[in-house]
Amino acid sequence: MQRNNLKMFTQISSYIALAMVTLLPLFLILTITRDHVVPIIRPLLLLTFLLSVFGIPLSIVTMFSKEHLAKRMIVLVINGLPLGILVYGLMMEFIDEFLRSAP
Repeated sequence: MQRNNLKMFTQISSYIALAMVTLLPLFLILTITRDHVVPIIRPLLLLTFLLSVFGIPLSIVTMFSKEHLAKRMIVLVINGLPLGILVYGLMMEFIDEFLRSAP
């Protein structure tokens, strides 16, 4: 595939990143407050999380396109953010569980 044809992948991954930017603050607020999540929002949040996981390989492919470098880097960081938050949470749980002093 030519570098000019990779613009489509950049467009798709930027739309996924835009969805994550709009819905990630909502997800974090609902997680912190632990309020009841409206039944329509939970599948929407799950869908955007899975789309962002799908968007990471797309963002890596777009690194070879001729789009602006700043746009490609921002989209890659935003698409990797939900997975990074999940890994950070799991790592903190592991550290808290196994490296805490005994009672």
